[in-house]
Amino acid sequence: MREKGFTAMTIQDITDRADVHRGTFYAHFPDKFALLEQSIRDKFRHLLGREIPPDAGWNPGHLRVLVRTVLEHVRSLYGRCSPIDTVNPLFERAILDELGELLQHWLERLRADRADWTIPVDTMALMTSWSIFGAAVQWSKTYDDISVDEMTDRIIAVLAEGSGLTKKCNR
Repeated sequence: MREKGFTAMTIQDITDRADVHRGTFYAHFPDKFALLEQSIRDKFRHLLGREIPPDAGWNPGHLRVLVRTVLEHVRSLYGRCSPIDTVNPLFERAILDELGELLQHWLERLRADRADWTIPVDTMALMTSWSIFGAAVQWSKTYDDISVDEMTDRIIAVLAEGSGLTKKCNR
């Protein structure tokens, strides 16, 4: 991919480099897009697993680590991909799905203690994942003067003010 770019890269290029037959490739992936999406998901899961404890949940400390990890990951990858390349939509979908699933898990556990919630957990997870990811993308493209720590603080502040969840989880 680094040599040719994703668009120009062929299945033959992939199988030659991996030293596997095309049939083996197709037994696991329908096309190169599926391989790339799975690779992005695996890398992001591994990164989160390294940074966030398995028993993590919605609390200020874990949320801070999550936001910072997303910011750093997005900045590291967005600089490598051409905006017109087909990689960006795959990257976006994979990261948003993984982030949304993690947040939904955290929020479902938190909701067990909250009978007064009127917004469905899946909607809250969706909106929160887009908020974090969208801010990370914009920051990585345009805010060179804002440090990762400052941007993390800003996102956490918006999440805390907008949802009240960060305050509620401290009770």
